[in-house]
Amino acid sequence: MITLPLPDALTAILILHLSLVLLATLYYAIRRYRWIPRRHAAPNVFRCSGCGHVYLDRRNLPMSECDKCGTMNESVKNL
Repeated sequence: MITLPLPDALTAILILHLSLVLLATLYYAIRRYRWIPRRHAAPNVFRCSGCGHVYLDRRNLPMSECDKCGTMNESVKNL
């Protein structure tokens, strides 16, 4: 059997309990962070003035480049 003086045994028990509390705190903090639902920006509808192509863009920008012809267009509608 291992013999420890009383102050060393109490210190070891204290360190063990504090490390368990730290591990539980980290586990629940990471778990909570991973399960936060992320909100996506509402898509903006754009209609190209050059080719008439209608497309969506989720970035929050006032103008977007057309995928087909490369013309910059203003948003027609926010969904």
